Amino acid sequence: MLIKNGRIHDGKGNIFNADIRVKDGKILKIAENLKLNKNEELVDAKGLEVFPGFIQTLSSWGINGSMTEIRPSSQDNDELSDPITPHLDVKYAFNGRAASAQQLGAFGLTCIGVTPTDNNLFGGTMAVFEVDGLNPFEMCVKDQVGMKASVRNNIKQSYGKRNVAPQSKMWIFQQFAEQLRKASEYKVEKGKERDMKMEALQKVLKKKLPLFVSVDTKQDALHVLEILKPYKVKPILCNGFEIDKDCKWLIDKKIPLVVRSNSMTMDETAMKLDLKAIAALSDQGLTVALSGVDSGWQIREDVLWLGISMMRILKDEKKVLPMMTYNPAKLLSVDDLTGSIEEGKRADIVLWDKNPLESFQAKIMKTFMGGKVIYKEGDELKCM
Repeated sequence: MLIKNGRIHDGKGNIFNADIRVKDGKILKIAENLKLNKNEELVDAKGLEVFPGFIQTLSSWGINGSMTEIRPSSQDNDELSDPITPHLDVKYAFNGRAASAQQLGAFGLTCIGVTPTDNNLFGGTMAVFEVDGLNPFEMCVKDQVGMKASVRNNIKQSYGKRNVAPQSKMWIFQQFAEQLRKASEYKVEKGKERDMKMEALQKVLKKKLPLFVSVDTKQDALHVLEILKPYKVKPILCNGFEIDKDCKWLIDKKIPLVVRSNSMTMDETAMKLDLKAIAALSDQGLTVALSGVDSGWQIREDVLWLGISMMRILKDEKKVLPMMTYNPAKLLSVDDLTGSIEEGKRADIVLWDKNPLESFQAKIMKTFMGGKVIYKEGDELKCM
């Protein structure tokens, strides 16, 4: 198809008028005044704003979404038999129909980072999926995109109520350090059973996988970074609930931050989210990716609302939009595939009648995921 006459916001800070030629689900050409080829569908985007699809960096879509979903509250990414499960892979929990039922394309999302919960110290590996489809393996854009870890109080709450460890931050941080130490010393010995947990953690230590660590507080973040000092690990901090203007060490150490929304008001730590401070740090060079809460139909707009909130503070779309598109793609190691409107990348494209970061009245006219229309204006929203 040929998307003509649109105003392109490429997701990397550039805004320009051009046409987009799409073939086999990918962006073949971006230029002005492209001519319609034979057998090519014309999509007239005159007067429309052409955006990359949003990416929710951390989610449980397709695994434990809303209570009206195909598998309500299954939480198959929440293995609570053991707080240390780095060898598990979230792609085996994903259900394509459960993600598609949420109609995420109607909210500008075209890809999602799917992750184990925050209830285990090392929860397992993450994957990136499309938001519409049936077969989870066909919907998987890329697996093994990161290792999920957590030092949040969620761990104490999940295990402590059964009167088993961990019941304290002492245990959490001691084991965080100990598991990394053991993995650094681990060697496969002939005749002995392989330790799949240690082999999984070695991928982190060898920088084959980034380590996404969910934290509650600034102090948690400092503990994590101190423990990681001896290792060549690529850490990414998640949540940012207590990050303030004094956290310039994030910039100095080049630690990216995934900012989760605080839309779940029952989470007391989330109420400590200071977007103004995070925006100021971003202005100074901090890499920020915006993300919603894990799942639930009521927060399908979380990424957009966070973007709008950031827009109010920074007043510069060129700084804000990458937080919703390119930065998440980069942190999830899929920036060569999606996250921006560039030749060679997937045609994950959303046509808006107005700029959604500037107008609450902006409506989606069409959402393309890999060149396929997954939502258009007037489609019924069924999962409510």
